[in-house]
Amino acid sequence: MDEQFAPSLAYEAISIQTRESFEGWLRYYFPSVSACVDSRVQVTWMGFFRSGWSTFPPALVWAVRALTALLMGASQDNRQAILCARHMYSRGVRHLASLIQTESALTDETLAAAILLGGYEVLDGSSDRSWIIHARGICQLMRARGPSAHERGMGRTLLMCWRPYIVADAFIHGVPCFLGDSEWTCKSMTTEIARAEDEQGLGSLIGQTADYAFNEVAKCPGYLATTKQILMANSPALALTRKSLLGNLLKSKQNLVELDLMLSATKPPAGFVGVIPSRHATTLVHGSRGCIDSAIALLDRLLAALPTDSRDFANSQSLGSIIQSITMHNDQVWQFPTKKSRLEIPPSQRAGSFRYSQDANPRKYAIGDRLDRFSLTMGMGSLLPNSCGIPQLSADDAISGHFTKSSST
Repeated sequence: MDEQFAPSLAYEAISIQTRESFEGWLRYYFPSVSACVDSRVQVTWMGFFRSGWSTFPPALVWAVRALTALLMGASQDNRQAILCARHMYSRGVRHLASLIQTESALTDETLAAAILLGGYEVLDGSSDRSWIIHARGICQLMRARGPSAHERGMGRTLLMCWRPYIVADAFIHGVPCFLGDSEWTCKSMTTEIARAEDEQGLGSLIGQTADYAFNEVAKCPGYLATTKQILMANSPALALTRKSLLGNLLKSKQNLVELDLMLSATKPPAGFVGVIPSRHATTLVHGSRGCIDSAIALLDRLLAALPTDSRDFANSQSLGSIIQSITMHNDQVWQFPTKKSRLEIPPSQRAGSFRYSQDANPRKYAIGDRLDRFSLTMGMGSLLPNSCGIPQLSADDAISGHFTKSSST
């Protein structure tokens, strides 16, 4: 009856319901990360949605619909809702493919749509690694937008939410992470940014310390890739590169050790917690310290692998054994407290190319806070064999494949 007599009112009611339902999606899949990020940014996801929903491009609207429908299917054991979510997702991707060919390609709305559709692929990908296709596109969009576009406003919120998956993508592909470049780290966290946050009432020493740690973590995929290059080349001619890498590894390790000391208090004082909700502060500290411990373990093993001079190449440790020891170490590090509550779209993902299995079991998506736990690892969790219970985010098999030749060499 509403649709017959007041169609615009009915549409608006559904739009509001969809928009507000996204908050439930955030709380289910990212309870701690969303709370910590929301408390420290100028524009939250829900603030972004409530202020501009009526002007959003269809790609973003369909992305939100797909994610909320997916959660409905998971929470209500509703297979039909899962199938609807897949249809909504495919529509979102088609609109995104058109959107990035327009002048709006580099807007916050376009990047938000790409990130949410990428998040959908992590949860309900048509293949184990289909989320990587979106991750590549998101990286292209971010780099095209430039570091300054992510320094404040919704741009900063988008970066803080997706950055662990950028690191994971770099580990999986065995390449440096662009967020480890100096032009990006200076936009992530510096003393100037920390001071500005404090002046705006958004300060938190815990959050700022975690951001400083991320600056070092973002360099780790590059350290790993350069170490591979040096060991596989097995050439004294790379002495300058080796010397520079050794210096950078030692500097990053020192920074991480100092940051870990800052986070070592079992119950951080209120002045250290700042604006972050106290019930999530301990979780953030635990996750950040685990991330730092994992990064230090990686740096230690890379330092052990690199020859100290040109005569030691024959005695250097193979990367295959290094990676194995890192993943074994990480499996012990990432023990989270048990919670009571549970610039181009590639051709393979364009309209009409989606191929899902017939499995639409809602229980598959009722994964609780696994994505939350992975995000707290800042991407280092991708070195775990099961990546906090999200196997498609694991770089373990990809890294093993990258370094098979290195091991045999």
